[in-house]
Amino acid sequence: MRKGGPKKGAPAPAPDSLRLAAPPDVPPPAGEDSLEARLAVLLKAGIPTVLLTVISREGSTPRHAGARALLTPAGLEGTVGGGAQEARAVETARQCLADGISARVSCDLTGLTESGDMTCGGGMDVLCEALAPEQAALFALAGQVLREGGRGVWTVDLSRENQPQRCLHLAALPEDAPEYPPESRAAGFAAARADLEAALPLLEKLNNRAGLLRLEERSVYLEPLETPPVLLLCGGGHVSLEVATLAHACGFVVDVVDDRPEFSSPERFPMARRCLTLPGFENLVAACGVGRRHYVAIATRGHSLDREALAQALTSHASYIGMIGGKTKREQIYASLRARGVPDTELAAVRCPIGLPIGAETPRQIAVSVVAELLAARAGALQRLRFED
Repeated sequence: MRKGGPKKGAPAPAPDSLRLAAPPDVPPPAGEDSLEARLAVLLKAGIPTVLLTVISREGSTPRHAGARALLTPAGLEGTVGGGAQEARAVETARQCLADGISARVSCDLTGLTESGDMTCGGGMDVLCEALAPEQAALFALAGQVLREGGRGVWTVDLSRENQPQRCLHLAALPEDAPEYPPESRAAGFAAARADLEAALPLLEKLNNRAGLLRLEERSVYLEPLETPPVLLLCGGGHVSLEVATLAHACGFVVDVVDDRPEFSSPERFPMARRCLTLPGFENLVAACGVGRRHYVAIATRGHSLDREALAQALTSHASYIGMIGGKTKREQIYASLRARGVPDTELAAVRCPIGLPIGAETPRQIAVSVVAELLAARAGALQRLRFED
């Protein structure tokens, strides 16, 4: 096992020292809706890439098993925890990027630093996986499954840590898989298997969470193929723009819909996966494919449009529905919807005013309160954080 990074107690390098010179041909993130989709873009472009994955942890650490980040010649995308632990992992990943060879690094930070400061008191193992261009089709396939809301399990055989064997287990291989060069397509499908039912019992041993398993003489890392949450922003105004930026940085796929094309465009929302124009917000649920992975935030340009967007969102199975506005607006819209037969039980599930009550006023401050509420809702912690008026 490679012991990467500075010795115990050494100060973490400054963030700029973790970045390599950025060649002009590294494509910047462009609204990819999953890490898998991002990897497919990079590998298809022939960009050397190392995937950093926390495969196990002990004690107190910033991130859990399954936390991932990418290192390319342009630098680090994402984080596996920050601080000295991440510095050690990134130093190893930089060597893997240069050598084209994978490695597993142990980041143990117990005790005191040389300056006498306490560390976090835990440790983690990080797999620095040097990926090959031939794996582009495999990650594209995983990205397609995620977009379609499918299930899957990643396994990585660590019998040889410098040559980990990654495999994707699916319920079935899609017939309309992404088109890639024959060598990449062949490599991708060779590492994808239609045996999800065989992999699920292994994942259950880890309580359906990412982690390491010992299987006879092999050490295998398992990770569920998790569908990222989708934030549907109804309205493309100033608040929505700030919410989209922050929510995307926090791991949400962002879709935007407005009745005005200039307020729902890739130029205005470069981080968005999809920008739609719907006059009157008609047919919202079907047009946007709203389902259980969706979080709907309503902030249109008028009360009547908010009401129509809310009425339609309530017919969906969205995990979360929130609407911007105060008490007066809320009661007016709720009264109108009650008259149309919407029961109080459904209205009670709507978060209005949207966002945690932190005294936010500016669009950026409101975005902080909204995204904090979205994260709390996703973690199941919203009820104990929300203060009802």
